[in-house]
Amino acid sequence: MAEKTYKWLSITIILALVVSSLVPLLYVLATSLVTEKEYLAKGGFILFPSEPTLLAYKRLFNGSLFTDALLVSATRTALGTVLTLATTTMLAYIVSRKSMPGRKPVLLAVLITILFNGGLIPTYLVVQELHLLDSIWALVIPGLVDSWSVLVLKQFFENLPAEMEESAKMDGAGEIRLMTNIMIPMALPAMAAIGLFTAVGQWNAWFDAMIYLHNPKWYPLQLLISNMFSSSALTSMGNVAQTTALVNMQNRVSTETLKMALVVFGTVPILCVYPFLQKYFTKGMYLGAVKG
Repeated sequence: MAEKTYKWLSITIILALVVSSLVPLLYVLATSLVTEKEYLAKGGFILFPSEPTLLAYKRLFNGSLFTDALLVSATRTALGTVLTLATTTMLAYIVSRKSMPGRKPVLLAVLITILFNGGLIPTYLVVQELHLLDSIWALVIPGLVDSWSVLVLKQFFENLPAEMEESAKMDGAGEIRLMTNIMIPMALPAMAAIGLFTAVGQWNAWFDAMIYLHNPKWYPLQLLISNMFSSSALTSMGNVAQTTALVNMQNRVSTETLKMALVVFGTVPILCVYPFLQKYFTKGMYLGAVKG
C-alpha cells in the first residue's frame, strides 16, 4: 500500500512539474498568435487563442532590425560553436599527452582561467585594441576556449584505452593522425554534449553584445529581446511600430504580442536542436568522468 501511494504521489508531482513548465511556454506561444483586439478582450492572459493569426510574425519580418538580429544570432551560434569545439578539442588533446613539454604550465593556465578572469574593463580594452568592436568577432573570439570543457575532454582522452594508441603507433600513425582518426571519433559523444552547451550559451548570450556592440545592425536577437522588455514601447522596432499604428485594431498586434513572438524566435531553435543531440548529451557527460 505504501509503495502504491508513493508511486501515485511521484506521478502527481511529476505531472505538476510538467504542467508548471508547459504553461509559460503555452502562454508565450498563444500570446504571439492573437490580435490586439483578442488580447485586450481576454485581459492579457491567453492559453488558447480563438482566432490564431501570424500577424505578429509578419510584422517582425517587415522590420530589418529583426531579420538582421536573427542572422547575427544564427551566425554567432554557428561560428562560436564550431570554433570553440575546434580550439577546445585541440587544447584538451594537447594537455592530455603526458609527454608534451610544458604540459603542466599550460594546464595550470587553464585552471586559473576557471577561477579568475581579467575583468570587464581589461577585456573590453583588449577587444577594442584588436579592433573587434561592432563586429561578429567581438562575440566569438573572447570566449573561444572553454576551460571547463577542456578539462572534461582532457579526462575523456586520458580514459581511452592505452592499447588503442599503442596499436595505432605500431601501424605508423603520428600524433595528428592519432588525434583525427582515432581520438576525436571516439570523443564525439562528449563533443556533442559540449557543443550543445556551447550553442545554447552562444544563442542566449546578450550581455557581451551590449558591451561590445554600438551599431544596432550587429545586435543579436537576445539583445533585441532584452531591449524590448526593458522598454514600454517598441522604440527599438521603429518601422514595425509605425506599421501597426496604421491599421485597425482587428489587424493590429499589441506590444506584448510582438514581444512574445520575439521570445518564440529566441526559444524555438534551441528546443528543435536538443532532441537530436539528447542521446549524446547524457552519454557524453558520463564518459568523460568514468574510468575505463
